Amino acid sequence: MIKFFRKIRQNLLVENKSGKPAWPIGKYLKYAIGEIFLVVIGILIAVQINNWNENRKLKTQELKILLDFKESLYADSIYRSRSTEVYDKARKSMDYLIAYMENDLPYRDSLKYHFANIAVDWGLSYDFSTYEALKAKDLNLISNEELRSDIISYYRYAENLATNFTKRYADNIDNASRTIFSKHFDQMWSGRIDNPQSEMIPNDYEQLKKDSEFRYFLKTLKNQNFWFIENVTNQSNDFYQQISDQIENEIKKLK
Repeated sequence: MIKFFRKIRQNLLVENKSGKPAWPIGKYLKYAIGEIFLVVIGILIAVQINNWNENRKLKTQELKILLDFKESLYADSIYRSRSTEVYDKARKSMDYLIAYMENDLPYRDSLKYHFANIAVDWGLSYDFSTYEALKAKDLNLISNEELRSDIISYYRYAENLATNFTKRYADNIDNASRTIFSKHFDQMWSGRIDNPQSEMIPNDYEQLKKDSEFRYFLKTLKNQNFWFIENVTNQSNDFYQQISDQIENEIKKLK
């Protein structure tokens, strides 16, 4: 720009010295204004292209993180499905043992599997890797505010409520293994190579059947099974379905 005005000045000096009529100042001003306009337009275009490139990079990052979330959530659902199978088996064994013992029925060999089922250390597991990676970068990388808020809620739920309930249930089983099971069983979760299913054989079934503490534990565990497992699992499934659908829709938009 400085060179341009310098050239205008030189042209004016040359024309004045040679006696040629100088260009009107207005004419040079028009050229100057045109030059300024082109430079400004050029800068604006460059800024726009740069912004477009940056937005494209952010969208690419967002798409990748959403795809990662999709995989993490799927891993959560697989683990939860397997845990539900364990829970269902434990719940059925609890129902079976309560009814069987209350009817004062004699011992039979199949009971050893039901005793082992109620002592299973059940739990939920969540894949936090994608969420932690996003927090390390910037949560605002998820441009959809509602989705971002729901993702945060999902992992806060997983970290606090679900994990705490899982721990409380595991603590109940661990405490029972020291105070109740140790009185009536030789060991927990024993099995043979030719039969991988766990077994718990009572030392004295008749004595176990009369133990009010064991009966209380068994009935209470069934209630805890609902509040600490079934209810939490159902809530987690609802969370998963909601966020999974939102992420799928957002991925389609970004693509």
